[in-house]
Amino acid sequence: MNIQWCGNSYFVIRHNDIEIAIDPHDGYSLNLKPCKINADYIIVTHNHFDHNAVEMAYGDKTKEVIRNYLGKKKVNGISFNFFEAFHDNANGKLYGKVIIFRLDIENINLGYLSDIGEKYNNSIKEKLYPTDVLMIPIGGVTTINYDEAIEYIDNLKPKIVIPMHYWIKGSAIPYDSINNFLNNVKYKVVEINENNIEIRNEDLPKETEIFVLNYNY
Repeated sequence: MNIQWCGNSYFVIRHNDIEIAIDPHDGYSLNLKPCKINADYIIVTHNHFDHNAVEMAYGDKTKEVIRNYLGKKKVNGISFNFFEAFHDNANGKLYGKVIIFRLDIENINLGYLSDIGEKYNNSIKEKLYPTDVLMIPIGGVTTINYDEAIEYIDNLKPKIVIPMHYWIKGSAIPYDSINNFLNNVKYKVVEINENNIEIRNEDLPKETEIFVLNYNY
């Protein structure tokens, strides 16, 4: 499985000949570079502008846009389980709800926390545990902050953590940068020199590691 980060919460997962786009943004509205692909499947976890730019991943091979889906789903041998969560820590009164999900592929469990804003709780653990690879927002403002993200990591105990939804140089939205997160985690930090990484089950670390992908596509 290959995971590419296109900035913010936009990821592309590639498995064999299948491409799955998650929460695409258009680039321009965030003052980031656009990331245009031709995905087989597009997942939109909520309808905010920086997560729903379907046109950036839609092409002639797109089979389905999976938007605000709840429950189990299987596509091309890849299993998903989608759940609701709050976008804020006020039971959705500020920003509503988002969809978080677990994806099972190549004997790897991947958890994607979208723009989750609610603090860690056992309900989330029941939905996502065990998780090998966790994609988690850390930038605060409209999501959990770095402290709250660390609590998730401590309890979910993933093998690999990929931080997302934080301020990138040039970005138009004033999220927290990654520095506070990295300065406070107790785990090994691995700087990836590219914006994508190949992950195989047999290569998963024994203890939690933080993989920081390089925004350079």
